[in-house]
Amino acid sequence: MSYLYGKVRERFSFLPSSCDLQKEGDHAEIAFRTERAYCPYVRKFAEENIADVIAVGYKYAYFDKKLLLPLLSPARKRLLLTALVAADYRDDRAYALRRLGGFESYSLDGVFHFRLRELKRRWENVAEYVPTDMGDASLDGFLEFLTEDGEGKLFLKDGKVYDEEYRPLSKSKLTGKESAIGEILLGGAERVYCFGETDRETAAFLRKYYGSKAIFC
Repeated sequence: MSYLYGKVRERFSFLPSSCDLQKEGDHAEIAFRTERAYCPYVRKFAEENIADVIAVGYKYAYFDKKLLLPLLSPARKRLLLTALVAADYRDDRAYALRRLGGFESYSLDGVFHFRLRELKRRWENVAEYVPTDMGDASLDGFLEFLTEDGEGKLFLKDGKVYDEEYRPLSKSKLTGKESAIGEILLGGAERVYCFGETDRETAAFLRKYYGSKAIFC
């Protein structure tokens, strides 16, 4: 909810509006108010980001709970879970977006459990194919396969990842930890252009899995 709050508030800060985030126990609610003429634009943007919350945040949480993976270190398990999310991100997001229309207000858990059952079944099928004894070699093979089929390009500068229109990306926050590597995987790009200093972990990841498709400028 804090992710959605930040996205909507930042995007429409220029409007005559108010955006409130209220929390009570396990319940959190965002209320955005503006003039009626702007509502379709706010609603479209909100739905796009709710779709991201489901396609990234909910999916990551599902796999994190479902897959034990005792042979992988916590860092390597995080890498695998992020890659599993990234593999079908565009399809999952598009499906969620189609099911979000027609609401005056949005209950995220309600939408997920009652309108996105098919999406959850897809995730269950994926989880069944991930062996409990999956190790580093299998993870490397999956990552190499995943990074072969990217589209477009991303830019990395000072630890931040940007899309082709130089907009900063932050979807990796939805996995519980913002990181350049997570953002690169979720971005699904064919090439990554790195400017300035790149931290050792990210540089090693790019050289190992992207090879010549990672350009250090």
